[in-house]
Amino acid sequence: MHKPTMIPTVSDPLTGGRGWPFGSPSFDVGRYGYVMTEHLLDGVARSYRPADGTTIGRDGLWETVVDDTAPYRTRMYVVRPTDPGRFNGVVLVNWQNVTAGVDLGAPTAANLEHGYVWVGVTTQRVAIDGRAEMRGLMPATQGLPAWDPERYGSLSHPGDEFSYDIYSQAGRALGRGRRPDGVDPLGGLQPRVVIALGASQSAMRLGSYLNIAHQRDRVFDGFLLNVHWGMCPHPPNQELQASFAPVGNGLTAGSAQVRDDGGVPILVTSTESEFSNMLPMRQPDTATYRHWELAGCAHANPDSAEEMVAVFERDGLPDVLASPDRNVVADGYVIDAALAHLTEWAAGGAPPTSMPRLDVDGTSIARDQDGNALGGIRLPELVAPTAVHLGTNPGNPLAALSGRSVPFSVEQLARYIGADDYVCRWDAAVADLQAAGLVLADAIDAVRAHGRRIASALWP
Repeated sequence: MHKPTMIPTVSDPLTGGRGWPFGSPSFDVGRYGYVMTEHLLDGVARSYRPADGTTIGRDGLWETVVDDTAPYRTRMYVVRPTDPGRFNGVVLVNWQNVTAGVDLGAPTAANLEHGYVWVGVTTQRVAIDGRAEMRGLMPATQGLPAWDPERYGSLSHPGDEFSYDIYSQAGRALGRGRRPDGVDPLGGLQPRVVIALGASQSAMRLGSYLNIAHQRDRVFDGFLLNVHWGMCPHPPNQELQASFAPVGNGLTAGSAQVRDDGGVPILVTSTESEFSNMLPMRQPDTATYRHWELAGCAHANPDSAEEMVAVFERDGLPDVLASPDRNVVADGYVIDAALAHLTEWAAGGAPPTSMPRLDVDGTSIARDQDGNALGGIRLPELVAPTAVHLGTNPGNPLAALSGRSVPFSVEQLARYIGADDYVCRWDAAVADLQAAGLVLADAIDAVRAHGRRIASALWP
């Protein structure tokens, strides 16, 4: 076996080729006082397998051992403030998502406004090698070297069983007291907290990371698993489709909880889209674990839809999540609040208050007479509804990730006296969110304004 490395060699910032990192923001980060650089990472990673005589159970308490080692060359791109005084001390390390067969993940404008450093790490093999067409749902992809040979032609990935150690090594190149072999990707910025971040399939992989690698590596100070499916791919490398294979009683082959005994805070968010998979794997809040379930929300956040389309168009990708009747409930400001709570918790502050879970009717979400969910975190669209908001869609399986919103009839809207009555109820819901710490102070005006736009459209 090759001798594994603890920290990768970080290259000088990449230049040439198309001139920008694949999947990066379509907007100019410079207008927020930020700079974006991209780097190659070279190292030797370890893979893991179940220890002899053990089983991989749904409790996430997995016993694994090092199986093999292999060299890799991957990439990460870094978005950081140019002025150290703007840095809030928190580095977000995103496990880039490869569900679409390409490497996706980018900071939001809110991340930059709040002073985070955001880093996207290419962790999985599909991003580099591409993927064959997936059962008519997703087109074949060619991988980063084919997209930009000059920039990415030398990338090499030994397989996703090595992804957990690759992610740990990238985290070490970004953390406190780091001594990177090569260039400092943070340009001298000194973090106080390093947070592991991932959404959807990447959240699943972070769940596996907690169950496999965190106990031995202790690289990250906290974990945010966004729109998590209640699945953690089993070692050494359970593929995505295999993880979703049903095995009965609402379970899948990848169903598993995440370990919360690693001494760092974990915050998991989920929506109605993931509910049926998450329900059997619900775990209680503990001293190191919180789970937020958002009523009326869908897997694909409409907050980011416009930006994602702009990135797809620039980078020559099809919009695989297009849906004309998509769910319109934007929950990005709640995720921003979750991140703020998590970073303070990871820095030694108090954990966020436990939030109510979605109400259950058998194995389904309990719903009111309109069809909207009961329980869970309730955004103003659920407290002052003008539509039925669902996390599912009976159409294209991919479009289903965008959910759907079905506008109320005239008769249903008659519950409101008019625009003023509606705005009053909306503002009361925003005040409740503020009291619960679910909306940050700088987002309140925008959330209130959204309610007024809804009222103006319905009661002109």
